[in-house]
Amino acid sequence: MTQGRHETVEERLDRNWNELLQELRVMQTGVQILAAFLVVLPFQARFTILNAADRTFYMVLLVFSALLIVLIVTPVAVHRHLFGHRVKVTTVRMGHSISKIVIPGVGMLVAGCVWFVVQVLDGWLSGVFVGGSIMLAVFILLFALPRIIKPRLSLEELPPTGEPGAE
Repeated sequence: MTQGRHETVEERLDRNWNELLQELRVMQTGVQILAAFLVVLPFQARFTILNAADRTFYMVLLVFSALLIVLIVTPVAVHRHLFGHRVKVTTVRMGHSISKIVIPGVGMLVAGCVWFVVQVLDGWLSGVFVGGSIMLAVFILLFALPRIIKPRLSLEELPPTGEPGAE
């Protein structure tokens, strides 16, 4: 049986880079939508009733969302800077490292935004319960689960139909 794909190192790096960019695009859209939501909040009439702690929480979320957007765009900026230098392995590794930071960051931003909204609407205790629950789900789904899942079948072990366990 043959192992892996039949591709050159350059083809593998190109494929890895393209897959990485696609993953970053998916995350970038969600982060930008949440950031836009946060940017318009101060212009809502109800925003003026927030206490100092809620305003601080809001500011943390706003700054965090902006930094997350910049972090998501960083691999592209580095790629543009190093374009033509034949160092794609550097950009792929750097992009991979950044994506490992961005993924839990996106989850934390989602949980933080929900936490903030619930806290403003229904109080601190509800915010802690709902936001904390989502933060726990983020930890389990985006941090723990990818580390505990073990591959069960390799491509060579799949049945001919491509469906695991198909006969």
